[in-house]
Amino acid sequence: MASQGRYFRFVRHALRLWFRHYRCSYQEEIVHPVIYICRHRNTVGPISTLCCLPAGIRPWVFSVFTEIETCHKQLSEYTFPITWHIKPALSAFLARISSRPFVGLVNSSGAIPVYRSSLQIRQTFQKSIEALLNGDSLIIYPDVNYVEENAANGTLYDGFLMLEMMWNRKTGGHVRFVPVNISVTRRRMDVGKSISFPGVRPYNEEKKAVVHMLEASLDDLASKYGL
Repeated sequence: MASQGRYFRFVRHALRLWFRHYRCSYQEEIVHPVIYICRHRNTVGPISTLCCLPAGIRPWVFSVFTEIETCHKQLSEYTFPITWHIKPALSAFLARISSRPFVGLVNSSGAIPVYRSSLQIRQTFQKSIEALLNGDSLIIYPDVNYVEENAANGTLYDGFLMLEMMWNRKTGGHVRFVPVNISVTRRRMDVGKSISFPGVRPYNEEKKAVVHMLEASLDDLASKYGL
């Protein structure tokens, strides 16, 4: 099992002084390793789930946040001014003081870098399979509209489902994808029933059905338990 660094454990412990008041509900017993699927919701998903879920779960994280130079550029040119609507001068200042500790936190969490639009994406999948084989669970936030904090539903990217094909080739088994909903208003985290590929039809046909089932499950959890 992967170990997370002291820095991440310290920050997680501090944040849990707040998030420990969340009610955590599971619709079935979770036997690791699994792949948790949660909506991003403009950092609500990552912060909440990494605090509320069991320790040791490795997140998929955009690769720019794993190196100081690229993290600074992303924060100063996109995250702060565009996503958070902060004025450019203040965005530059915040990026300068936060990029180094943020990169340290990401790397301390055991994050798996996601290389978008690059052949390096192969490393993302290879490291993910290695993690699963090692008994580590993953968490992925694959929604297309990831900046809408109060999004109750929406389309998911399906590229992450390639992990099923690789896992099946490696082990002959099927990955279990577990939907997770965070309700800030009701202070609760709800973990739905796992969803797997049936393995009776071609991968490309089953992929469409699985991503739709995940979307429907996340929508249902949000409808029942709130955002």
